[in-house]
Amino acid sequence: MRRFYAIDALRCVLALWVAVGHAGVFPFFGAVGQSNGVLDFVARAFRTLVWGPPAVIVFFVISGFCIHYTFVESSRPCPIVRFYARRYLRILIPVAFTVAMFKIMIPQTVIVGSDSILWHSTLWSVLCEEIYYALYPVIDRLRRRFGLGSILTGAFAIAVPTAWFHSSGREWQDLGILNTVVVLFPIWLLGCHLAGLVSSLQSTCSRRAIWGWRASAWAIMWAAEQLHFHGGIYQTQTALCLGLVSYFWVRAEISYYKSRDPWPVLVWGGRWSYSLYLVHPLVIALCVGHGVLLDGSRLSSAGMLMLILTASYLYYLAIEAPSHGLARKIQLLDAGEPRQDQPYLSRSGRAACVVLQSIREPGA
Repeated sequence: MRRFYAIDALRCVLALWVAVGHAGVFPFFGAVGQSNGVLDFVARAFRTLVWGPPAVIVFFVISGFCIHYTFVESSRPCPIVRFYARRYLRILIPVAFTVAMFKIMIPQTVIVGSDSILWHSTLWSVLCEEIYYALYPVIDRLRRRFGLGSILTGAFAIAVPTAWFHSSGREWQDLGILNTVVVLFPIWLLGCHLAGLVSSLQSTCSRRAIWGWRASAWAIMWAAEQLHFHGGIYQTQTALCLGLVSYFWVRAEISYYKSRDPWPVLVWGGRWSYSLYLVHPLVIALCVGHGVLLDGSRLSSAGMLMLILTASYLYYLAIEAPSHGLARKIQLLDAGEPRQDQPYLSRSGRAACVVLQSIREPGA
C-alpha cells in the first residue's frame, strides 16, 4: 500500500512535541525562578510554547487515517481475525514490554485497577485507540451500508453533549474510559474520512499556506493550554475543536507533500515515534526518581533529550521493529485487491529514505 511519508514526518514532530512537553522546553532563556525578573518572565513564557495533550489529539486523526486507508478501495469488508492479529501484534507487544519495564524499574507501578498505568499515563491514548481498533470491523461494515458521513454525524451528536455534560473534568482520567472514548471517537473518524478523500486530494497547498496551517495549529494548541490552566475551559472541552483543526492541518500536510519531499530525518524519526511516545515517560520517571538531569540548566535539558531519544531508538530496534515485522507477515488484503504502490515521494526522496532505512534496520 502507498506510504505517506508526510504522515511519518508529522508523527516524528508530534511525538517530540509530547516528549518535550513532559520533559520541559529547552531553557534558552535560563531556568525559571532566576533573579533577573525580565529573563524569568521570558523563560516562563517560553515554557508555554509546547504542551503535549493537543499533539495527542492529532495522533487520533492520523490513527484513523492509517487504519481506514487500507480498506478504502477494498471491495471486501475488513477481515476481522487478520485485522485484530495484525493490529494487536503491532501495538500491544511494545505496550506489554513498556508496562513490564515500568513494573521492574518502578515497583510501585499499578497495572490492574482504577490507578492502572494503562489509564494514568500516556498509555491512555493507546487504550482508546485499541478500543477503536476493536470497533473498526463493525465500522467498516456500517460505512459500506450507510456511509461514513452518517457515522461521523452520529458520533459528533453524541460526543458534543457528553463533553458538555462532563465540563468539570480537567483531565481525561476524570471522564473515565467510556466517556473519553465517546468524546474522541469523532476525531478518530475524521482521520478515516480523510483517508477516503486522499486519492482525489490535489497538490494545491503552497509553502506559505502550509506554514500558515502550522502556525495556526500551534496557536490553537497554545490557546487550548491557556484556557485549560487559566480560563477554566479544560482540554476535555477543547479537544473536539482541536480535532477539527487537526483534520484540516493533516490534510494540508498531505497535499503539500504530494509534490515535495519531507525532510528524510523526520521521516526516519517517524518510523520509531511510537517507541518515543512509549518510552519517554519511563526515562523521565527514572531521572526524577534518581535525582539526575533535573537542575533546569541547558546542559541537563540537552542530556535529558538525548537520553530519551537514545533509549527510544534502542527500544525501537529491540522491541517495536520486530513486533512490526511480525505483524506485517499477516496479509490484510486478499490477492487481486486494489493496491497503490507508488508513495508520495520523489525519486531522490525515496533514495534518501532507503539509505536511512538501511541504517535503522538491524543487521542491514
